[in-house]
Amino acid sequence: MATAGWTSRDFDPKKLQLDNQNPRIEVEEGATQDQIRLKLLDLEDALELARGIERNGGLFYGERIIVVEEANKFVVLEGNRRVAACQMLLDPSLVPSKYKTRFPQVSAATKRQIKQIAADVSPSRATAEPILTKRHTEQGAKPWSPVAKMRRAVRLLASHSIDQVAQVLGTSASQVKKLIKPYRLLKFALDLNCWTADERRVLEDEKLKTNPYTRFFTLQKTKEALKVHFDEDQNIISGLTSAKFKKEMERVARDFLLPDPANSGKPRCDTRTDPAVYFAELLTDAQPDGAGNGGAAGAAAAAAAKPTAGAQAAGKPAGTPAGAATQPQTPKASVFFENLQCHVQEDILIKLSSELRSINHIKMPVAASLLLRATFECALVYRIRKARKWGELMKQQKQGKQPGRDPALSDIIAFASVHANGVFLEQNMCKTLASGTTKAAKNYLDAMTHMKFQEADPQTLVSVANNIRAIIKYILDGN
Repeated sequence: MATAGWTSRDFDPKKLQLDNQNPRIEVEEGATQDQIRLKLLDLEDALELARGIERNGGLFYGERIIVVEEANKFVVLEGNRRVAACQMLLDPSLVPSKYKTRFPQVSAATKRQIKQIAADVSPSRATAEPILTKRHTEQGAKPWSPVAKMRRAVRLLASHSIDQVAQVLGTSASQVKKLIKPYRLLKFALDLNCWTADERRVLEDEKLKTNPYTRFFTLQKTKEALKVHFDEDQNIISGLTSAKFKKEMERVARDFLLPDPANSGKPRCDTRTDPAVYFAELLTDAQPDGAGNGGAAGAAAAAAAKPTAGAQAAGKPAGTPAGAATQPQTPKASVFFENLQCHVQEDILIKLSSELRSINHIKMPVAASLLLRATFECALVYRIRKARKWGELMKQQKQGKQPGRDPALSDIIAFASVHANGVFLEQNMCKTLASGTTKAAKNYLDAMTHMKFQEADPQTLVSVANNIRAIIKYILDGN
């Protein structure tokens, strides 16, 4: 290894800058140091690393970090997790609030050991790149995940040609292109303004399994349905309207990348998903009337082919002998919420829907009423937050009769039912929320919450469920 221009010295970890180009994490170019530390805690086990440093009484010998001087500051190129852990151990005020109760208290002995840490100083970021590649692709440091490798290749492309990136990474130009296109697809999904904090945390995790999602865009029917092609820089371009394309990309990202609680925590769709079935309606719309599957016949075929996202075509149960007749199973409609499924990545809704689905509303009408009210309110709050409208609701609340208090359920319903507020794009959803039946359901559930003038009645509770089941189901289906 060439050592010309390299030096070694000790640094106070608190004076080092964490790298906003760290390929392990997805952050904006102008991300603050606090934001980077939070990402390393959320996604890169920096908490466990801090605990290990405290248990060990300092860093392990031989774990030298690599830094480079940029804009009169020393930036960490190798060892961001270690430096971040040391920074927070030395200065607890740097620990994000959500981690303060879990973060270890540093002993005086450990503090002495990490007050100064050894580092190799690279003459430039480019000079360090081959070393970083070697460390994270061979035995030694924690290997980069597929997503981290993609992210790093794209970031190098900002200042290098494809051939130069290939040289830095020790690979071919064709292999670099294979890293860039999947990341462009993932980044397009990440940049959509639709994800909750929990969903974004999943999507930004470098351990995210992206292959089913990215592979889906290599299939011809997917390209036809979305009218997509890729330019020279591997950016995805569609012939659909911008709004339609973003909506379809959100649907694909949800179905292929986000875990579905109703599917044992796995995404709804995988590499076996047939794009001809998945995009049946879109492909039919793209056909002229009377051509192929177009017209009335095409619409009927699309309706017959349209499953829940990613579902396989119906067939005989496993183990049925060839030629044996099978009796179709007629699904039963919910009396209460027996069929409720949660398809959104929101912990509280996953828990509430699971309990609401399994509760016996006849034997436990009071508990079922309280559970239904909580699910209804949390679903609406989730929908408002997903639409990025919670700030507007809180602003209205501050200007109202009871400023400083969280919005009541009535305030939440009133806000979400106004189409102009943008919580629901569908006028019918807003009309349903604003209807007298929804108000009656809310009033009954309020009465059950306070239990002042009314006894719980299973029959009335079923009627209430019928009034708001469609709203809850719509939100929990991920719309």
